[in-house]
Amino acid sequence: MRKREKSKMRSNSKFQSPACTEDRISGLPDEILCHILSFLPTVQAVRTTILSHRWNHVWASVPNIDLCDNLEEFDQERFAGLVDHVLYSRGNSSIHRFRLHTKYMAELPWLDDWICTAITHNVVELDVDLARDSFSSEPFELPRSLYMCKTLVVLKLKLPSIITFAPHSDCFPSLKFLHVNVACPDAADSMGKLFTCCPVLEDLTIEAEPDGGSVLNVNISAPQLKRLRMNVFLCIIGEYYDYKTFIHANTPNLEKFSFDGNVLAVFSSKNAKSLKIAKNNFEGLHAGSDAAELLHRHFAGIGNVEYLGVSAPIFGSCCSWQSLINFLNASPNLESLTFNKHVKCLIQHNKDELVHEWTPPESVPICLLSHLKTVRMQRFRRQPDEMKVAEYLLKHSEVLDYMIFCTRATYLREEKKLWDEVQKFPRVSQTCKIMFPKVCTENF
Repeated sequence: MRKREKSKMRSNSKFQSPACTEDRISGLPDEILCHILSFLPTVQAVRTTILSHRWNHVWASVPNIDLCDNLEEFDQERFAGLVDHVLYSRGNSSIHRFRLHTKYMAELPWLDDWICTAITHNVVELDVDLARDSFSSEPFELPRSLYMCKTLVVLKLKLPSIITFAPHSDCFPSLKFLHVNVACPDAADSMGKLFTCCPVLEDLTIEAEPDGGSVLNVNISAPQLKRLRMNVFLCIIGEYYDYKTFIHANTPNLEKFSFDGNVLAVFSSKNAKSLKIAKNNFEGLHAGSDAAELLHRHFAGIGNVEYLGVSAPIFGSCCSWQSLINFLNASPNLESLTFNKHVKCLIQHNKDELVHEWTPPESVPICLLSHLKTVRMQRFRRQPDEMKVAEYLLKHSEVLDYMIFCTRATYLREEKKLWDEVQKFPRVSQTCKIMFPKVCTENF
């Protein structure tokens, strides 16, 4: 008993040792403290000044500035004062990343000054997000000094108003990564100037949220561009819509292209010999009668890539199997295919109207003989036409690895019957696995 009491006393003595209560973090070098604070929003980093005198100026040397006015405590005046305080407390310290997200765009005349200050501090990454709920009819122009910034490598822009650019041939000498959000077609026209004056650009992401019109034209000329991503989503009221996106690219070194959206897209390139990977997700598409033709033009421009992945509602119009055949013939290097009957087709038509005759092509598409490895049939309802399509693909896809059937929850009780029927289909690929996942992602 006495031994246990002595042991407990020694344990308590250690617990109360001054060495265990000293502030070891404050004793770390400034470089390490700045690295720790760089993972915090700037507001929280500034608040570390209350810890002790040791922390009074550490935050001012943190290489990353992250300012967002989404907190309730900030009104326009307080947020502007915070930005001023943060920028003008840095002295000669360089800024690596400057992230500014604010809804007060229309009321902030100091925005140009803030961006220019970041540029004078050799900013490498600039992320400016001016929320759409602060839309202004007045044209918005970025400061000219931004175009000439020699240290800027990453630029992210979300600007809600009509944007005007006045670039020239010597713009953005070091910019390699560009991510822009286009709020309206007028802005897209101005953005087009931006996409043609970045001599070393390697990675481009375009997010378009059109609020009117019928056509979005995007012209891109970037000799060093390797990766291009486009996301175009239109908020629709009504059954059908006829919005089109035309992408004209002069990108001889482009290696990867991806498109995700609920509108028609047509990609054309003067030189796409380096293009190796193309992914296309048209899951939300529900367009008119010209959809199949336009999508055929789209895939004709990218069909010869090494890897081609597609997710689409039978490529445009409701349940047209002919458009699937046209697509397979135009895509000799297709490796991954996801398609379905669009949810609006399923709602607007009765069960009998959704049955369309499947007529096999005269010759087997090349992609089935040499490239197609994964097929995913979404919203599979075991209709006769669907069964014939599945049978054809299993019979002729020589290198197929996975045939995935995604059934709706109300039809899971028939899964065993479906399984038995599919197992009877001849399979040319001896390695093909037939799957009925419980959870089936909508995207490929």
